[in-house]
Amino acid sequence: MRPEPGTLLGGRYELTNRIAVGGMGEVWRGRDTVLEREVAAKIMKDEYLSDQGFLARFRAEARSMGAVSDPGIAGVYDYGEENGSPYLVMEFVPGESLAALLDRGPMSEADTLSIIAQAAQALHAAHMSGVVHRDVKPGNLLITPDFRVKITDFGIARVADQAPLTKTGQVMGTAQYLAPEQATGKGSTPKSDLYSLGIIAYEALAGNRPFTGDSQVEIAIAQVNRQHPPLPETVSEPVRRLVDSLLSKQPEKRPASGAALATAARALMNGDVPAAEAAVPQMLAAGAAAAAASEAVTRVFSQPEDSSTRVMPATQQTRAYQPGSHTGASAVAPYGPDGQLAEDPEAEEDEKKSKAPAVIITILVILLLAGLAWIGWLFFGPKDDEPDPAPTATATPTQKEITIKPSDYIGLSEASATSNLEQLGLKVRSTMVTSNESAGTVVDVREGSNGYTFAPGDTVTIEVSEGPQRQEPTRAPEPTREGEPTRNPQPTQEPEPEPTQPPDDGGDDGGDGGDDGGGNGNGGGNGNGGGNGNGGGNGNGGGKGNGGGSNNGSGPGQNSGRGGN
Repeated sequence: MRPEPGTLLGGRYELTNRIAVGGMGEVWRGRDTVLEREVAAKIMKDEYLSDQGFLARFRAEARSMGAVSDPGIAGVYDYGEENGSPYLVMEFVPGESLAALLDRGPMSEADTLSIIAQAAQALHAAHMSGVVHRDVKPGNLLITPDFRVKITDFGIARVADQAPLTKTGQVMGTAQYLAPEQATGKGSTPKSDLYSLGIIAYEALAGNRPFTGDSQVEIAIAQVNRQHPPLPETVSEPVRRLVDSLLSKQPEKRPASGAALATAARALMNGDVPAAEAAVPQMLAAGAAAAAASEAVTRVFSQPEDSSTRVMPATQQTRAYQPGSHTGASAVAPYGPDGQLAEDPEAEEDEKKSKAPAVIITILVILLLAGLAWIGWLFFGPKDDEPDPAPTATATPTQKEITIKPSDYIGLSEASATSNLEQLGLKVRSTMVTSNESAGTVVDVREGSNGYTFAPGDTVTIEVSEGPQRQEPTRAPEPTREGEPTRNPQPTQEPEPEPTQPPDDGGDDGGDGGDDGGGNGNGGGNGNGGGNGNGGGNGNGGGKGNGGGSNNGSGPGQNSGRGGN
């Protein structure tokens, strides 16, 4: 099924717009037409529908998220299938990802500690339910407008009472936030999630990640071998020690649990350093350990033990946690009753072997080269989010090209698309264009010189909508006011014609004036017609034509006028 706006899932959830693209599926914003609320729907990609391993992992995500109930974790509402495509309906979280916030620059100590405290508390709830996230990164931490943290995307989480869905030694997670034990394929524990939180804290305070490289393999090797650079001097010393304890290469030197980390972070927010050190005693030794770690120590990678991923007996699964435990450890990994990792006889044996005499240095060098080749195979061989091909003995060479699909990014927010592309090792340039899409939405991805295939470090240009072009509205004509009748035009009053004075041609003209006066009601009498002045008056016409005028221009007047002439 190819989701699109208007698609109805389960006859209930209507999709509106795509908000993200993940490894296994797409995440859409939608509406629950029954409860009238917004939801987020994750739909598996079509190319993975025939792979039973991916189907099992998708269902496992629904179970792992459904097993945890905590305000700091996005809740799961429903699971189903539509036209053969599995979907997961989750709580819709308004706001943006932490990755988008970090793109704008470093954060303050107070904001960083608040995020770490909230995320650690939520992860502790997951750990106590037997779930290890295994992919904690800024893109999976959503920040609401009121600055609450919601953890999402448990797509590769491991549940304590389930058989592992990954192969022994398979690397899971994102290299930039991967714990050393994950990078070497030795499996993950709750403390692996805490290490990832340490990377996030470092990035938020410093404005950059502690470990970088030209490839995922190089970054993973740095996670194992290199000590992180010191945080800026602007970061307070207690906060630096807390971050140093999180980034310890040995899990047992990290905070005991997410709850302990949350307590320490909140104490530092309040300026209570002793309370923070009481919650995380590892802070006391972190400063000295960070100073001593300046010596570069090269470790030889050995093939991961099967014990790191083997399923424990059922009796162990039913007692994943001991009273008073601070780790929230799952039954898959061996933990002691005090919440610390139990001693592994096989690991002790490996440690003894690492102290071999100098005569076998040459062999160790060979093993180191083999280990590097093996890590390359782990990262570029079978992947968690791709169908597992049959394993071969040949290591996969380092990937030199990155091919992207524009459809994976069109419709995403600018921040989400930028974060996804940067995680592939690409740089991103945004160009604003006018579009009918909402402002901030990616509407196109431009081709490079080699189409949509890029080398690591290349720049990809995305076109981002700035919203529809604004048009000046056409002014509507003024409406005729109701209630006021249109006034009828006043008739033009025709002016009364000024009487034309006839030329002085004697009584004959005066007689004519008398004729006019007799014909006109207005001119008769003493006024205009045969009046005393204008008609056959005494001066002009001669004679007394006025006498006839007094009879309103009647016959006698006329006769008198003419007689005057």
